[in-house]
Amino acid sequence: MSIPYLACILFLCVACLLSSSDAACMLCGPGFPELDERLSEAKSAVIDWLMREQRGDGSWPPASTAESVLGLQLADRGWLNGQDLNGRHLTKARLEYELLRYLVPQASADRAQVQERPVPDSNESGPRGRSRSESGSTERSSRGHGRHSSSSAERSSRGRSRSESGSTERSSRGHGRHSSSSAERRSRGHGRHSSSSAERSSRGRGRPSTSASADRIEEVRTRQCGLQGFSRGAGTLGQYMLALQSVCCDTDDFYGVDLDRLMTRLLRDFPQENFNNFFQYSLAILSLCSQGSETNIPKRALRRLAVGSNRDDPCGSDPHSVDTLSMQVMAMVCARPQAMGRGLGEWEDIIDARVQCIVASQRADCSFGGNTITTALALQALSAVGAAPVVCPCDVTADFLLDVLDQEGYTRENATFTVHPSVGSIAQIIPIFNCNNFGSFANASIDCPNYDLAPAPFQPGDLTTSFKLLVDDGSTVIDYGVMIIQGESLYTGLLRLEDSDVGFTFGTLPSSFGRFLVSLNGVPSSSTDFTYWSIVEVEGGVEGLANSGIEGLFPVEDDCYIIRLTSYA
Repeated sequence: MSIPYLACILFLCVACLLSSSDAACMLCGPGFPELDERLSEAKSAVIDWLMREQRGDGSWPPASTAESVLGLQLADRGWLNGQDLNGRHLTKARLEYELLRYLVPQASADRAQVQERPVPDSNESGPRGRSRSESGSTERSSRGHGRHSSSSAERSSRGRSRSESGSTERSSRGHGRHSSSSAERRSRGHGRHSSSSAERSSRGRGRPSTSASADRIEEVRTRQCGLQGFSRGAGTLGQYMLALQSVCCDTDDFYGVDLDRLMTRLLRDFPQENFNNFFQYSLAILSLCSQGSETNIPKRALRRLAVGSNRDDPCGSDPHSVDTLSMQVMAMVCARPQAMGRGLGEWEDIIDARVQCIVASQRADCSFGGNTITTALALQALSAVGAAPVVCPCDVTADFLLDVLDQEGYTRENATFTVHPSVGSIAQIIPIFNCNNFGSFANASIDCPNYDLAPAPFQPGDLTTSFKLLVDDGSTVIDYGVMIIQGESLYTGLLRLEDSDVGFTFGTLPSSFGRFLVSLNGVPSSSTDFTYWSIVEVEGGVEGLANSGIEGLFPVEDDCYIIRLTSYA
């Protein structure tokens, strides 16, 4: 390990490894109160700006819904839960709709191709080839020159053809600090790996067993071939999967499609057309490792991430490779438990080498790559390993980021813009404002939004019950008065309270024993901190743990409940 890297380990960024509380982020460690305050103010302003950019149909322009939801959730885990019920449903439905829009046409096209091909005779033998060109046309990235034209994850993760979305997307163009050619190289559908893609396209598969009937062959082929061509958008798929996970939506059963399995299949086929760079590949790995040990990443895929584009010279000759290196580091840190469990012993050494490349790339103006996107991604990668910049101190590097954003008006209330700013670019920057990175979901406790329908409104003549609810998060106790219709559960009471205008929010997860609380008022339970939300009944001034969950408790008049953040350490 080199001296510069040893020096940067001195960075006190334990909070950056996982921001367990949105208010506790100290990007450069303790001792920088002015910077912490400035970051907090900038985070609030940028989050408000990005929220205002959401359209009436729940989307963000231009085709930046997944990036925006992911960025907002990493910047403020309680962001979506703070919206009203209709807003939460709209955002979730829009995410699902956009992904289905990409999945369904491709599945239909794949299946149509299968149906057009003759079913082979069950006695026929020999290899069966499949051309990769069937899966779609090559994407050509929009190449901007403006300050935000290097929105790396925004464009590079889109490995899809323009014909998929039905319209051509063009980024805004100018001449400033955000320009970078890295996105150009990442989004190309050709290059270093294109030859191996062609080699794989000609590979054949063995014939099915002679005992299989023609109908069974067709059924299996149709099921397996469906969605195969989505590899042209594997980076996009990874981004949508991360966004869905961030709002507590399952990816192993997405309207009948196991996205996790699909992604492992796409990783197996890397590199191929429109999925041939390691920025996209890192997003794909992140979409799987962010679920912890529940998803098994193939050892071959982990090895490929470790090798990267140039293992012998990780820094390479491309001055714009910092974006990709940063994503690789985040993905490797996220996948570290699985890599260690599979005996990939050089994993840490490879991370160290890539971190040294990132550190060495910092410029005299304290930026990385001369723009805010690359700087933010580099800081996220360094925070993931607990390292710091060396050319400039951490606080000075953060000041560069904030100064550029402030000059352009992002961090000022009611700012006006000469050119409409890049939503996707800002979505890539804001996670670092909360000391998070794109691999943080592997350990973070997510403030799961409540998507349940609100109870029916009160009607004249309804018999009602009023009770008291105290929420104790360990630092503050808030007293609420709750009214329900007689016979309704405590859970329904929480829904009614959330639907009122008192600022109360809560999140639950289903289990075989019913719903259990995972957050109240933006404060999550945490397996890392060994805390959970307990329910206490108060009777005659005496407290006692409730013997049921929120769905099994039915308050009566003047009952009192305390929901308390409790430690089990």
